[in-house]
Amino acid sequence: MPLAVRRTSLTLLLPALALVLAGCGGDDDETGGDEPTVEEVLAEAKTNFDDAASVRIALATESVPESGNGVLGATGVLTPAPAFDGEVKVILNSFTADVPIISVGGVVYAQLGLLGPGWNELDPSEYGAPDPADFADPDAGISSLLTQLQEPEEGEQTREGDTILTTYTGELPGEAVQGIIPSADDSVTYPTTVGIDDDGFATSVEITGPFFAGGDDVTYDLGFSDYDEDVTVEAPAE
Repeated sequence: MPLAVRRTSLTLLLPALALVLAGCGGDDDETGGDEPTVEEVLAEAKTNFDDAASVRIALATESVPESGNGVLGATGVLTPAPAFDGEVKVILNSFTADVPIISVGGVVYAQLGLLGPGWNELDPSEYGAPDPADFADPDAGISSLLTQLQEPEEGEQTREGDTILTTYTGELPGEAVQGIIPSADDSVTYPTTVGIDDDGFATSVEITGPFFAGGDDVTYDLGFSDYDEDVTVEAPAE
């Protein structure tokens, strides 16, 4: 082939090749390359929660209903046994109490004066409270909230020391929230903000909406820390 023809062919080929490469680069920009989607970040946080040997949880609200029974908070260690060892703050007919709770082997034990001295078995549903060991249920417990968040969006980033926290916002179905806070209304959705650290672990869930009959919207804060500690929860001694 004459040299002039070769040069002409190469001149025609180079612009076409540049267009192909530019098109490939444009697709990477639009998809964010290897950056995970919001749904993937939330799914990873759920997996990290479910796979942890234990997680310390703290549930709290600053609101108190004018009447009725309900859960105002809980603190303790949760394991995937499932088991829980800590305290649950409840309101019983306007009386507030911090009740030591151990839940293991499908049985809930409490130190509640109404039941007599020492540890006694109880049915938490009679007091408007969940079995806190059920918080470890991958399908209906705390971690399930992360992947049931509707239309999640990435929010702000903040720094706490060396840790970067990213927030994700969306809404949770009331039925999902009921698994954690039984007084939730299953006919509404709850605006929710999830905090996840740069290692992919959930650190907080903030849920706002109607929880008490006839009252204003209430905010519950869930905090998670001390992942993967070596913890064993046992039934209290007789």
